[in-house]
Amino acid sequence: MNGMDWIIIVLIIGGLIQGYRKGLIKETVSLVGVLVALFVAYQFSSDVAPHLRALVPLPESLSGEGLVKLLPVEKVIYQSMAFLLLFLITKLLLSFVASVLTRMASFPVLHQINGVGGALIGFLKALVVILIVVNLLHILPWSDGRDAVDRSYLSQGLLEMTPDFSNQWERSVDPS
Repeated sequence: MNGMDWIIIVLIIGGLIQGYRKGLIKETVSLVGVLVALFVAYQFSSDVAPHLRALVPLPESLSGEGLVKLLPVEKVIYQSMAFLLLFLITKLLLSFVASVLTRMASFPVLHQINGVGGALIGFLKALVVILIVVNLLHILPWSDGRDAVDRSYLSQGLLEMTPDFSNQWERSVDPS
């Protein structure tokens, strides 16, 4: 096991603990928020990427000469930035809405069920986030990130769970 495996384990345990503490109701609303944020980011990242290109120019080394010019590196970077930005903004907005809604609902009688159910949802939520991060590290042209994923036993298992993610991402970035 390497550092990436330990990070994955810590994130999973953290998701379980956080889920238990927050409970089923809050975690369910939070998980739905992650799924909605993923949907929004996937649907609209290609629309936002050109705006990011205008606002945030890349360094010359990434957009300039040779092999880099032949590969869609710039497009992949802006597409990834747009995806991450949309995901985070949507998740923050939905988290605010979730916190307002969950203050209205409290079920002290169902405390244990609420905790265990929350732990399960927390685990699933952490798994979804880890799947995205591992897949992005595997796809993006960053050798350190790709090497960390390639050397990680758990990351390889996660990549096997989502074989179509890489193919879909590459098709959305370079549809030719």
